[in-house]
Amino acid sequence: ETRIRMGNQSFLCLVLIILTSISSSLKPNSIMAMQFTSPFGEQESSNAPKTVLIILNSPIPNPPSICFQKLWNLSSLRICADGGANRLYNATYPSIDYIPHKIVGDLDSLLPDVKAHFEKHKTMVTHDKCQDTNDLDKALKRSEGYDRVFIYGAYGGRFDQEMASFYTLHKWAATFKNQIYLYSEENCSFLIPSNVKTEITMPYYGEHVPSNGFGEGPTCGLIPLGMSCESITTTGLKWNLNGDTPLSFSTFISSSNRMMEPTITVEASQPIVFTAEMTIGA
Repeated sequence: ETRIRMGNQSFLCLVLIILTSISSSLKPNSIMAMQFTSPFGEQESSNAPKTVLIILNSPIPNPPSICFQKLWNLSSLRICADGGANRLYNATYPSIDYIPHKIVGDLDSLLPDVKAHFEKHKTMVTHDKCQDTNDLDKALKRSEGYDRVFIYGAYGGRFDQEMASFYTLHKWAATFKNQIYLYSEENCSFLIPSNVKTEITMPYYGEHVPSNGFGEGPTCGLIPLGMSCESITTTGLKWNLNGDTPLSFSTFISSSNRMMEPTITVEASQPIVFTAEMTIGA
């Protein structure tokens, strides 16, 4: 009986050790660091992440800018969300260098001549009548299976549509493992997940100007969109946060901050939006 009791105690100790090990493995600080490295220093290659470019209904420079061209070239799937096709057509016609693979949406904005032009060049046009999702959601649904998503034209225009773009960062975060990036000619934003050390590398920092003369930084911000952030710690910024200052719209936000190092780190208790300016030249 003594041997049986000792055996049970040993078994319980073993279970306790296993549970402790599992618990430790689930602690936030055991999660591998997430990395964001600017695509503007990236070369097109077979080893690059499988990337989707989604074009929204927002103006595109004519001819297309350095920013737009780079995002286009890095993407193996290009989707216009409804009226985004009109914008692409206006910026590039009559060139056939910018033909999207797909046009997706409820198609209430797509112009007939634009539809005919792209269909002539083998673009697949999908009419999705669902009114419970917006055109961006429809495009993202058809992007599943890809590693990274660039969304061009996420800023400007109607404020509710701009907020819908930020809502997308939260809604689709798990599907794309937080690899969703909002771009315009002036801004870049993405969602930093909670309890993960995130390393952010950008071409502009301090007084440094990259050789290609274009990219994100150095001005940046940490914006608690969607929820308050109880604790946030950063390194590499001009005004770092040490975890003692909660961020919320009723207390404090970190705006007009500045990257001082090529790679900064951010670790936050709740998801938070990181945003940076797009810079051309010095």
